[in-house]
Amino acid sequence: MSDAVPWVTVWGYGADIRATRRTLTIREGPVRRSYPLSSIRHLLIAGGHTLETAAVSHLMDNNVPVSFFDIHGEPVGTIRPSGHSAYPLRPAQKSIPVHRFAMSVIITSLKSRMGYLHELGSRRDDGLYYKGELEILTDASHELEYLITLPELSRVFLLTRTMYYEILSRVADPRLGYRRREKPPYLDPINAMLAHGYAVLYASTSVSVAGAGLDPEIGSLYGNVIPPGKNRSACVMDIMEPLMTPMVDRVVMDMAQEGVIAGRYEISSRCLLSEKLMEECNRRFAESINSDDIDRAVSEYAAAITTSTSA
Repeated sequence: MSDAVPWVTVWGYGADIRATRRTLTIREGPVRRSYPLSSIRHLLIAGGHTLETAAVSHLMDNNVPVSFFDIHGEPVGTIRPSGHSAYPLRPAQKSIPVHRFAMSVIITSLKSRMGYLHELGSRRDDGLYYKGELEILTDASHELEYLITLPELSRVFLLTRTMYYEILSRVADPRLGYRRREKPPYLDPINAMLAHGYAVLYASTSVSVAGAGLDPEIGSLYGNVIPPGKNRSACVMDIMEPLMTPMVDRVVMDMAQEGVIAGRYEISSRCLLSEKLMEECNRRFAESINSDDIDRAVSEYAAAITTSTSA
């Protein structure tokens, strides 16, 4: 086991989660995992499990936040150690020029998504775009600087995001059943894997946001232009939006193209990812969801807010 564990995830049902003053132990059937508390930055729990009260106490004593998600990866809540609840930058967040900050998030995320689509398209002899799609995305990116109302920004953002996820489906094996980004319950493995990755990214970003003194509930794009979603914090969503493509989408689509997903999931009322597939997802996400890069994005966001309100 490596000395540093960026996060520990418990996904599914039936795990028993305990901790002593120094060690976190997770039992899932016959499988037992143990981690030194000093090496963990975050514990993520999704689904239905048994969590001892003493374990929460020991996690808080070791400065380890605990984030809870439903089985689909939607946030439920977070327990943070003392000292994580003060938001000195809240007044500055309330005074930012919302339109400018929202546009910045849209431009950065759209640039990231289009760059990835172009990269995927360059690998294919038959191309990636249907007729007119590339022109629509390009025109939308050029149009942004002329949009002066929040509803106009919302229209372009939602259009380009929807197109992006539909275009991504063309590089995956059609037998995986992925067509576009869906709402839960997820009936294909790619949507389920994306949800898992976004949950990890959200939890990691939320800790950094709170640590920087930002109020996670106050955003620009999210919360003003786009609803952040159930139990999701607007500021966290603003910051993670441009990070989703390089840190999550690329990992999931690489796995889809490599053929490592086939046969490692089951479909019932929702898509159930196998333990082996989850382990591979977590291994790759541990490499792509880089805490230093997240902290840097949060610091830049905080600096931009401070500079904007002091100008």
